[in-house]
Amino acid sequence: MTSMRLFLSAIYAAAILVGSSAHGAENDSPVPLDRTEVTHRIEAGIGLLDRLYWSPTLAIWLDRPGDDLRAHYEGRLNPPWWSSANAVEVLIDFMNASESHQFDAAIAELYDLHKDHKKIAPRLIAELKKRHQWSEQDEQKWQRRQAEAEAAAKNPPAAETAPASASYTQFRNEYLDDSAWWGIAWLKMYDRTRDAQYLETARAIHAHMAKNWRPDKDGGVIWCEDADKQKPNSITNSLFLILSARLYAHTHEPQDLKWATDTLDWIHAKALFDGAGVVDVPGHHGDYWTYNQGALIGGLTSLYEATGKKEYLDEAVKVADGVLNRSGLLLPSSVLFEKLGVKGWDPGLFKGILARYLGQLRDVLNAKGLEPQLAAKIDQSLRASAASLLQYGIAADGQFAVEWHEGAKEHTANFNTQVSGLALLIAAMPGSSR
Repeated sequence: MTSMRLFLSAIYAAAILVGSSAHGAENDSPVPLDRTEVTHRIEAGIGLLDRLYWSPTLAIWLDRPGDDLRAHYEGRLNPPWWSSANAVEVLIDFMNASESHQFDAAIAELYDLHKDHKKIAPRLIAELKKRHQWSEQDEQKWQRRQAEAEAAAKNPPAAETAPASASYTQFRNEYLDDSAWWGIAWLKMYDRTRDAQYLETARAIHAHMAKNWRPDKDGGVIWCEDADKQKPNSITNSLFLILSARLYAHTHEPQDLKWATDTLDWIHAKALFDGAGVVDVPGHHGDYWTYNQGALIGGLTSLYEATGKKEYLDEAVKVADGVLNRSGLLLPSSVLFEKLGVKGWDPGLFKGILARYLGQLRDVLNAKGLEPQLAAKIDQSLRASAASLLQYGIAADGQFAVEWHEGAKEHTANFNTQVSGLALLIAAMPGSSR
């Protein structure tokens, strides 16, 4: 990635204006954030993400620091797939907010290389050869694989027996929520560039998800195509709602709107929002993960923006009110909190996703002059969380840590936590809009 190669110390340069401390949030007083300083912090954070995780050869991030291509070739190191989609969205949101173009070329390269996985291996092997990490045995195995692939191409299996992976191009895979994250990111890139290839990919992903709606049971898009995972959950369907609504805003095709409203009807029928928060899967109680809250808020807000029907905005307000006041996901300091815990890989990114979609709702409410108290509470939470992150949530290596509040016990920092912190800072940036 052609990002600025910032020194680690830049992360600490020019302290952000946060008043006396993040504790000001307890008094409901506005937490002052200086736009220039927040912008510098975001740029430094993206530079660190690049320096630690970006692979120029693969044109994507890896899930651990370094560019160990041999480990990647052997399957021991991989791109963090759904997280990378969110990282792309972070870069787009930041460029939109800062009116810059510094990451457009890197995103375009990522798109071009990864929309068809067949492009990756030749580039990877060529670099391994340059590094003298490619043996004669490797070459023999590779040639056998190529011959087998050519033979299979001449005699393809019947459609009904072909493996699902045969269609895994255009950023689709067996996990429908993974696919959705990429669809949302590429549709946002289309908004930015008006390059039709990004819209084409978003539509391909949408069709992939629609194909996995359960018409023979009680609806919903399944989480995964694997035989033992074909159950719908909250995140997959809320993301399908976002993607369907945003596609409709571009295409005005009735079928796109129908997918959005059918998905929302399914969410209602399954009572995924129980009045306090959004549960993880139908039938659960109280398992409020932050990213589930954000995705439903984002879906409802996007459906309002696509249709102009205030009922959808009113419902987004209702969900956000529950999340902020009754779910337990907001500390007394107004800092966002993952109350179910932050162990494991995925939860490290969850709070940033909630911040992103709370920011979207705040911006729409402010633009329409609606629900000023809720908009102010959202803004207060985002600002307080950002101030607390920068005061208490920076790990020893300069990355944003998994928890953002004073006295946090967990200080894990990795690719996901860095992307999450960046998403928060962008959402909290004064005057930003997604």
